[in-house]
Amino acid sequence: MAISITHTDAKLDIETTRSMLSIQSRQAELDLRHKEAKVDVHTELPRVEIDQYECFATSGLMGPNDLTRSEAQRAMQQALEYTAKVAGDGDSMAAIENRTSPLPDIAERDAYPEHEFGIDYMPKARPRITVTGGIKMASQRNGDGISNGVEGTITPGDLKINYTPGQVRINMQQYASINIKNVPKGFNTVI
Repeated sequence: MAISITHTDAKLDIETTRSMLSIQSRQAELDLRHKEAKVDVHTELPRVEIDQYECFATSGLMGPNDLTRSEAQRAMQQALEYTAKVAGDGDSMAAIENRTSPLPDIAERDAYPEHEFGIDYMPKARPRITVTGGIKMASQRNGDGISNGVEGTITPGDLKINYTPGQVRINMQQYASINIKNVPKGFNTVI
């Protein structure tokens, strides 16, 4: 008797899908707007004015009005001094109680006048120096409040993430099997 054994292997069907990660991003945007600041600049070239009139006036070089005024004051002073001298001479001549004649003293005094000399410097006054001109700047406000005229718009960023997980599918395509058969054949026995 013969035995026939046949077998079939198991077969698996494996399908895999890879995982996928997709990332899309958009950057945030900031849009700023502001008014330009304005500055008005007015420039005038510097000018130096030197007034030396007082320097010349103290040195005797005056204008007609000041010269007339100065000479009038000097004439008044000399007239007052002369009047005082004549009055003093008259008082000394009227003092007959002194018993001396004051005329020789008066004649000697007038014949040999005393002059006072001194050292002076000129000019006695400083020149008056005036500087005019320069730069004037005026700025205009361009904003109000805490933002100071700046306006902004923000568009937030965006991030999209798509994830597809990986998959493994296993199917049994063929199961394993063993087949045992008895095959009748001739039977030989050898002893």
